[in-house]
Amino acid sequence: MKFFRTTISILGMVLLLWGCEQKQVKLLPVQIIPQPRSIDIQEAPPFLLDKDIQVFINDSSMLPAASLLQDILPVNSTLAWYNEEIPQTGFLLQLSPELDSLSREGYSLQVNEKQVGIRSAGPQGLFYAVESIRQLLPAQKEVPANTVLGLPAVRIQDAPRFAWRGMHLDVSRHFMPLDFVKKYIDYLALHKLNVFHWHLVDGIGWRIEIKSHPELTDWGAWRVVKEGKKPWQDFEIWKPGDERPKYGGYYTQEEIKEVLAYAKERFVTVVPEIELPGHSEVVFQCYPDLLCQDHKGKSLKNIGVYCASNPKSYTLLEEILDEVIELFPSEYIHIGGDEVSKSNWKACANCQKLMKKEGYTPHELQSHFVNHFDKYLKEKGRKLIGWHEILEGELSPSATIMYWGGEKGVADNLSMGHPTVLTTGSHFYFDHYQSLSKEEPKAFGGYAPLKKVYEYEPVPDGLDKSLKNNLLGVQANIWTEYVPNPQHAEYMVFPRMAALAEVAWQAEGTKNWERFQNKMEALLNHYQALGINYAPSAFRPDIQFALDRESKRLKVTLETELKADIYYTTDGSEPSPQSGTPYQAPFWLDASCTIKAIAVKNGKIINKPETKEAILHKAIGTEVELNNEGYGKYKAEGGYTLVDADFGGDKWGNGKWLGILNRDLEATLKLDTLSEIRQIKLSCIEETSAGVYFPAAIEVAVSQDGKSYQTVQAFKNERSLPIPKVPDIHTNTFELNFDPVACQYIRVKAQYQKVNNQGVFIFADELMVE
Repeated sequence: MKFFRTTISILGMVLLLWGCEQKQVKLLPVQIIPQPRSIDIQEAPPFLLDKDIQVFINDSSMLPAASLLQDILPVNSTLAWYNEEIPQTGFLLQLSPELDSLSREGYSLQVNEKQVGIRSAGPQGLFYAVESIRQLLPAQKEVPANTVLGLPAVRIQDAPRFAWRGMHLDVSRHFMPLDFVKKYIDYLALHKLNVFHWHLVDGIGWRIEIKSHPELTDWGAWRVVKEGKKPWQDFEIWKPGDERPKYGGYYTQEEIKEVLAYAKERFVTVVPEIELPGHSEVVFQCYPDLLCQDHKGKSLKNIGVYCASNPKSYTLLEEILDEVIELFPSEYIHIGGDEVSKSNWKACANCQKLMKKEGYTPHELQSHFVNHFDKYLKEKGRKLIGWHEILEGELSPSATIMYWGGEKGVADNLSMGHPTVLTTGSHFYFDHYQSLSKEEPKAFGGYAPLKKVYEYEPVPDGLDKSLKNNLLGVQANIWTEYVPNPQHAEYMVFPRMAALAEVAWQAEGTKNWERFQNKMEALLNHYQALGINYAPSAFRPDIQFALDRESKRLKVTLETELKADIYYTTDGSEPSPQSGTPYQAPFWLDASCTIKAIAVKNGKIINKPETKEAILHKAIGTEVELNNEGYGKYKAEGGYTLVDADFGGDKWGNGKWLGILNRDLEATLKLDTLSEIRQIKLSCIEETSAGVYFPAAIEVAVSQDGKSYQTVQAFKNERSLPIPKVPDIHTNTFELNFDPVACQYIRVKAQYQKVNNQGVFIFADELMVE
């Protein structure tokens, strides 16, 4: 259809002289996020915002859009009602059933000299049209003297690609204040997102008042603060009378009603999550009698999983869900369902009896539990949605899936035939790192920079057309293990929420990264005006190395995701616009050095210098043979990873580290010629809570013919056992020195650290030879 064609021409910033007073008229470029379906810029006078303006409506459902419009306009406005006669001036809001093909969230926006016409088949579309108008205006409402703001003459027709456009917020691990929850909903509306997935319950915090079970918040909303430990380590609920410090909070039912009313006015659906059958440690600290029991009647360890054979488990959850359903009008109720350990069920006498009676496997027992609540919710007129692990066993066909796995598993998940929302973990987990800089605050792991989020295509290539209807939409998640407060949450979410909005809204196949980059500058101004603590990560210079194997020179590329000027030095000094070299194109290094780079925008330095060591050692680009390959997605570039002069930094999951599981790292290097060496360095990383450990020992042997080897140095990493499991990341370069020796072959063996009952990784990113 004609309105799906996107007009390419974009209006730039102009300053015009207009009217008898010769005031300057300021027009902004038409740059809207998410990108509309069509933009047709007219060669006609603008609509001037130079006097009081009327906003015309004829239905009370238009009030949210009208109220937002009055709030964002830089001039005084009055609300006026019209009946039969259609006004010809001011802002005109109309409900137009003939635009139903655009959906009730789509809209038509037409600006001319006399009027701004806003039309939609539903009040949602009118609201989203106003959000587009916001981006046609400067971020600040104050207008300089002798300046009049104007809206350019433009025709926009727009509609969303997906019905489900969501953002998640985990308030269990770290509680977020009520005011911030409302602000978060405002942020969703700003980006035309329409689902707020409120993660109210998890293993270490219960955040929703349940009147029939007050212990859940009297005790379960508070945890004992234990110095030196993360919230989930040695978790213990706090009870009145305990003199130890506490942390927590919860939302009363009245506060939840307040949030729901607030969200309704912004056309955001709030989907609550109540965890079952796992992630519920807090519940069993409140009600220990609900734990599974062994054959002797002894309670099993609290692993956060409901006893699937205990009728009291079902009764408790039904009573909880009854109150949740009474509060939340959403079609869907999220029940979690992920990462459910079956170990207690296998040891529980009554669960064993149930499995034997019904012929269940442990996975099918999980389905038995989940399907009970699928049926229960259906009887209440609601729908169950859960994380994709609920597919284990025999899931009810009516259940809806929220898929959080990697990109490669999307097609297989959709082929299961369930309605699905994609929260693809490789791209849409906003608790992952936004850049590879050491300046980034501690995050959960993973790597999802702005461009990676933006370029994600939810529909896999070759997906059968019949399966596309299963895809309800997309959502990004933010888990708060390392996000202690609203300011940090904003840092992790912005500006990636803008990229999510484009994926969720704009038409398939129309994304354009350069256009998005250009639009982001104006949106960042709006973020600043709204006081949003957005991350500068997309402006951090990424220093990339590429080794030329023949010349053994290193190609250096500097780039930022969002546009900025880059200045750098190669002598280790601090760069500035005055002292640094302006980056124009990639350059080459033939000797080791320290590169530092900064980004500059509008004359201001945005970031602390990014630093990367270029180490051109004797083994760069040589042949490498590995005895054991990297595990899974941690193969990096195989053995070449150890000699490519490209260090992985402090994030072991970024694809630049070679990770070997439960085996030693043994690499044999073949130098180009017989050479004299005296030193070996091995760069490693450690995060013990993730099973990544420094090597227990390192041995270096050399040979001239590749057959007969001589050990020249050995190192044993003496550590007190057991090694504490902590989420802190450390890097270290292990240096082994020895008397100069002539060789062509070097064999380095790094022994992995053995830990009882646990898989252990050894990660390395460079093996330096001098």
